[in-house]
Amino acid sequence: MRWLGRHQTIVLVLVLAGAVWGALWLAYDIRSPINQYVRAFGSVEIDGWSYNDLDSLCIRLEPANGTPVAAADGAGLLASKKYPDGYVREIVLVSLHDTCHGAAPVLAWAVAVAWPATAEASPALAGSRPKAIVLVDAKTGELIASHALGTP
Repeated sequence: MRWLGRHQTIVLVLVLAGAVWGALWLAYDIRSPINQYVRAFGSVEIDGWSYNDLDSLCIRLEPANGTPVAAADGAGLLASKKYPDGYVREIVLVSLHDTCHGAAPVLAWAVAVAWPATAEASPALAGSRPKAIVLVDAKTGELIASHALGTP
């Protein structure tokens, strides 16, 4: 018995079209797990912040390639001053890339800040924990940027 008789060419074309569409989705759609993995490959993780969270803020954190002059404790103190109600969860030495403006990478301390579980998130981000990230230049100890999501 022939495989679906006269319709085998049509079925083959449909299967190939579906396979091509699926492969293109996996490669290019931002919701695809393969696309997310490939885009985040080589980036540094910091507590509470996903690659997509940081990417939406034009931030890419990669492994550090240098020796810091400013101490990590100073970055933690700067973050505590910036967000006095929060607490420092993690401090990581990174190479900071501004993905929107294409500036040269900067050696920086990335400080993850969180709030106690009792803190209420803003109505716009209901259901997500409030969090912030503070980026401090590891050479000068000066604040580069800070971003907060759902802060109380």
